[in-house]
Amino acid sequence: MPADKQRAVALDYAANVAVAAQTLADKWSELHIPGQTVQINNDDPKYIENWFAAVWNYNLGFNKPDSSGRWGLGWLNNPANPKYPADRNAFLDNNHYADAATPQKWPYPEKVMGWAAYPIDTGRSYSDAGVQNSGNTHGYQAAWWSDAGARTRAIKPPLDTFCNASNGCNAGSPPRCADEACYKLYWYHANAKWKTACATECGNETLTYKTLRAELGRGNSGLPDCTTSGRLPSNALIIDDVSASASTLRSDCSKSWTNSGTMSWSFTDPAGLGTYEGKEDLHQVGGGFGAHFWFAHTRNSGNRIDQMKVTGTWTLARTLNQWSRVMVHLPDNGAETQQAHYRIALGNGTVKDRYINQLHKSNTWISLGVYNFSGTPSVSLTNETVDGTADDDVAWDAIAFQPLPGKPKNIVASLGDSFSSGEGSGSVGGPGIGYSWESDTDHGTPRWNGCRRSVNAWPRKLTPPNTTTPLGTAGDAWSTDAELSFVACSGAQTWNVQGTRNPSSWTNRGAYSWSEGQFHEMSQIDSGALDENTTLVTLTIGGNDEGAFVGAVMECAGGGDCATDATFMPRYKALADKLGTSLGSLITSIKARATHATIVVMGYPELMSRSRACLAAGLFNVNEQKALGDLSKYVNGKQAAAVQGVQGVTYADPIPMFSGHGTCDDDEWINAIVTGPNGNGDFHNKDFPDAVGNKPSFCLWDIAGGACLSRESFHPKTAGTTGYAKVMEQKLRDIGYGAS
Repeated sequence: MPADKQRAVALDYAANVAVAAQTLADKWSELHIPGQTVQINNDDPKYIENWFAAVWNYNLGFNKPDSSGRWGLGWLNNPANPKYPADRNAFLDNNHYADAATPQKWPYPEKVMGWAAYPIDTGRSYSDAGVQNSGNTHGYQAAWWSDAGARTRAIKPPLDTFCNASNGCNAGSPPRCADEACYKLYWYHANAKWKTACATECGNETLTYKTLRAELGRGNSGLPDCTTSGRLPSNALIIDDVSASASTLRSDCSKSWTNSGTMSWSFTDPAGLGTYEGKEDLHQVGGGFGAHFWFAHTRNSGNRIDQMKVTGTWTLARTLNQWSRVMVHLPDNGAETQQAHYRIALGNGTVKDRYINQLHKSNTWISLGVYNFSGTPSVSLTNETVDGTADDDVAWDAIAFQPLPGKPKNIVASLGDSFSSGEGSGSVGGPGIGYSWESDTDHGTPRWNGCRRSVNAWPRKLTPPNTTTPLGTAGDAWSTDAELSFVACSGAQTWNVQGTRNPSSWTNRGAYSWSEGQFHEMSQIDSGALDENTTLVTLTIGGNDEGAFVGAVMECAGGGDCATDATFMPRYKALADKLGTSLGSLITSIKARATHATIVVMGYPELMSRSRACLAAGLFNVNEQKALGDLSKYVNGKQAAAVQGVQGVTYADPIPMFSGHGTCDDDEWINAIVTGPNGNGDFHNKDFPDAVGNKPSFCLWDIAGGACLSRESFHPKTAGTTGYAKVMEQKLRDIGYGAS
């Protein structure tokens, strides 16, 4: 085959499929030459199993008549060959994909028939426009049969179909051949029929690409991002993931930028044999920035990372001796890991670690932070993650450096739980809208993330006293004066922020706890959001610890009256007492990383009105609402005491600001009961059922009367997050933050 054709077959899926189909047709024809014919069933090529012999021929080859006149299909792929267990099931039958782990138990034709009936599940689906969506994830359309029994018989014909008098074979005692002479004795060279009525018994194709119809979409390319206008600052130094001389692979995407560096690759070879297994799992896709990106699968030490580690490094083709921002482009598909580990080399021997969630599902640029470079900078990314099971993709696309005039005045890290993430304030236009893609996605799957970081969260609304622009607005515009690392996560407990242990879902995919508050993201202080250059750290934390707030609210909403229960307040105060100790430990960990930062711990508001009850079914009376308010005050007092006197740490109390704005007040800043789901990361009924299979274990159905209670319940609305921002702004003015 000419070199160009070999290249096309290797690199172009259409050419590859065309050659395979042509070859298979040739193998069919070879079995229909007069004097050496093998016909299956009624020999109509429109039926799937009638290709059994041609597939056999495709894999093993056809033995033409020898000097003795023997000819036929080789014994190795004969279903009666005793190397295959006689009692095996039909390959993959009834979606039994575990069969694929032991393919040696089936002859090649049976495996092909099995895959025709049960397509591989790619885990991805795409619209006609080439955009990844949640549709059919099959790699191709399955063939169909009139009933399941007919499908089973198509995949696995009876053992005597090709072992009978025609080739001197006894299916009850088939030969165990050890040499070529034995194989020749049992070459199959006759017609075979195990289905007498193909019109009703045989399999039919399912066409995806119809005759005279253009190819649907762009396969798994996704949509390219072909411009920098309005997307990057004008002085951005871009390093693409392919060389400057490489042309774009698509006619609808031209390069309008200058490539300011190079990308290089390294692969592990632990045995020193010159073999690099990681290259087998590095793939190219025609999407992302400039219509090209690379991806591999994440792995850890238990999933062969030592043998299959891939490292891509972007290196700037000049020195940088100034503060600069590092940005990375994420494609709209092929980027799934929530633990992408970037290492930023500053050019002077110092390397900074930054972990990000790549699951943005859109072509987007995001910041990896601002750093003071001194020399030639580089950025590297590997496919190694703590939770790597070879199920999630990690993508290498373009990066960019934005030179800055100096150190930004505000380098802010926002940590904590739902009261910082903006849970409940999804959008001015309505709940459930406005949470970032990567933090509100894939409910009911191992990729679930419900961190729910909202565009309306108060850290984004915060305007520090040394500037006039809210941090979120400044960050979106690549401001030279501000950098916001927003890593708060709805549901987070102290240990999720501090990283004292890993969630169970990291080792048992999908095994989420009810109180999940980290998902697959790295712990907040280990994310790289904190370093010696951080100027401000904001934090809300503790409300989810020990199930304190949720437990108290549910207990008050239950059948009894928590306000008259003499044990209620002592029990929950005892839990709150623990929060002070854990907060002190967390503050110590934060200060060890953000050594020069001002740290402000923000408390919680009273959730409900002290004067009115309004919730349906009398879930709470006024006295119960007061009791919950008293508990909020107690928790805040414990937290304030925990940070009192700690250098560089202060406490902000939102309760006065929220007075008269609780649930049931006239000017309500806090959501009451919100039934969900509101967003793809919200609680959904029966996402993760219990062992019985029917309990909506991630729904607070005790309160919601059988429906899922949204994560937005009893969280600040957009007016509430504005109130929170005002509390923080006043505290920063009070302590003189940002004063020259």
